[in-house]
Amino acid sequence: MSSFGDGLVLVALPLLALRSTTSALVISGLLVAARLPWLIVALPAGAVVDRTDRRRLCVLVEVGRAAVVAGVAAGSLVTVVPVGTLYVAAFLIGAGETIISALVRSATAQMVYGEELVATNGWISAAQNAGTRFAGPGVGGVLFSLAASLPFFGDALSFVVSGVLLPATLPPSDRAARPSTTVIADIRSGLRWFAGNRVLRALSELVTSFAFCQAMVLAVLVLYATKVLHLGATGYGLLLAGAAVGDIVSSLLARRIHRLLGGYGTIVVAGAAAAAGYLCLSFVDNPYVAGLALALEAAASTLGNVATLSARQRIIPPERFGLINNAFRMPVTGSIPIGALVGGVLVTVIGFHATFLTAGLVQLAVLAALAVPLRLMTAGTRPEGPAPAAAPEPNPL
Repeated sequence: MSSFGDGLVLVALPLLALRSTTSALVISGLLVAARLPWLIVALPAGAVVDRTDRRRLCVLVEVGRAAVVAGVAAGSLVTVVPVGTLYVAAFLIGAGETIISALVRSATAQMVYGEELVATNGWISAAQNAGTRFAGPGVGGVLFSLAASLPFFGDALSFVVSGVLLPATLPPSDRAARPSTTVIADIRSGLRWFAGNRVLRALSELVTSFAFCQAMVLAVLVLYATKVLHLGATGYGLLLAGAAVGDIVSSLLARRIHRLLGGYGTIVVAGAAAAAGYLCLSFVDNPYVAGLALALEAAASTLGNVATLSARQRIIPPERFGLINNAFRMPVTGSIPIGALVGGVLVTVIGFHATFLTAGLVQLAVLAALAVPLRLMTAGTRPEGPAPAAAPEPNPL
């Protein structure tokens, strides 16, 4: 439900911004505003998740996000919503995501074990992709054509539903296990543990490279579709829908593939398959072949995400999962706008095909360099020792 609401706003937010500006730079700033919380508030958000009652925190965050989106919806009924207001809304929604994401992944690692953990992550990923990338955007475009406020009211309702249903499924937090320290002390100790774990570092570097290369391609995909593949708006939508199908299918097959290849093998094969998708794009001008290449890339990326998330849930201590997992994701998210910028510059200088070729070769090179460190993942679930101890500082937040 929540991902479906996200899909509604994914389409509606830039369309609403078009009512007050036609600047591509200003509108693209919405993506930056939505991603910025992962660089600013992800660490304190993760620390708060580790030390706070999950159920209460979930209700607070989801009600807050519902209020933000409902405010945008109400504003669109009476006036043109300034882009600055949309930036603030996108930032606040993204800040809530840093909490809910850490909260759900931390709880999942405590409730599910073994191969069932991979299967559960696959099902959650399938639900997210089906809502955010498949059903939500299509419905959101239709609703926006009827009334600009409808997608936002729909998203607000989805947050309310999440705030009601999700707390009932979460395991209770163990308040006695939380350290009596400050958030700053928790962040420092968590970062030290993360920096000292070779497996997580290698995994983070690999996923960051994946995100960087993917952003190089996706940032210019709309231009590639219209100028090279000669697709219109409908054809471009079908191209994205086909990629979303690849996401969903690979999510549902994640457990079988993981059982066949193992965690290490799944990550390596997923990285190589995504790179193959980029390399294929660098040689074709046919929309059907390009669609298959994008579906392969999407399926591989989702499969790799499920495998790396399952690995993190086995490696990171449950009592510190929120903070350390958010620390893991900071460079990944930070690489996305940089990769998008590099992709745009390269297309301008060397063209689409050479840019896609570069993305594929860079991904394969990083994968080859990190293959040996990643092999350590098969040695055990906690290869780097005990949970990080928080520094003995008083006055907990």
